[in-house]
Amino acid sequence: MNDLVFGAINGLAGESPALDAVMRFAAGPLIYVLFVVGAAVTVLAMRGRNRVENLWLAGQVAAALALGFAINRVLRWMDLSQRPFQTRPVHQLMAHAPGTSLPSNHATAALTVVLVVGLFASAAWGLALAVPALLIAVSRVFVGVHWPADILVGGLVGLVAVFVVRWGAGKLRERYANSSDSSDDQSPPGKGPDQDATVVLPRVS
Repeated sequence: MNDLVFGAINGLAGESPALDAVMRFAAGPLIYVLFVVGAAVTVLAMRGRNRVENLWLAGQVAAALALGFAINRVLRWMDLSQRPFQTRPVHQLMAHAPGTSLPSNHATAALTVVLVVGLFASAAWGLALAVPALLIAVSRVFVGVHWPADILVGGLVGLVAVFVVRWGAGKLRERYANSSDSSDDQSPPGKGPDQDATVVLPRVS
């Protein structure tokens, strides 16, 4: 099935110079455009939030990307799949070094950006960025450097990374809030700022 889908998509390469040019751009520089637009949307969303919220947001973005690429590194170390051009005839439109192809870092990064923007900044922009992210994913197969399975696994890694980080961040905030409430409840009794602090001296006769 993997080979069949690859053949259907990659078989379109070389049929149209215009389509080839679009797919080369999508398979290469478009990921950087996606990052820039995603970062711009996220920064604009930060303007309406306080410093603590922005720190949580930036931390989750960095953690999701780091976790996704860490998982990819482990999977690539397992050497589960070679590049298509190493195992079969392909229409290769982009030069690429041979090696392990599963999972696709491009697919992981693209889906992570889409989910981060959609969940933390703007749902509308998240949906809009899903279009170029999908184009990036398909183009990596079109130009002959990835199998469809590489794309699916890469996207799944991005999905898992974002939701694990989001879940973990929620647990941390919940624990922090509970510990703050507990410390307030356990503080020694004393006069608060609204209580009468007048000292009554004994009367000397």
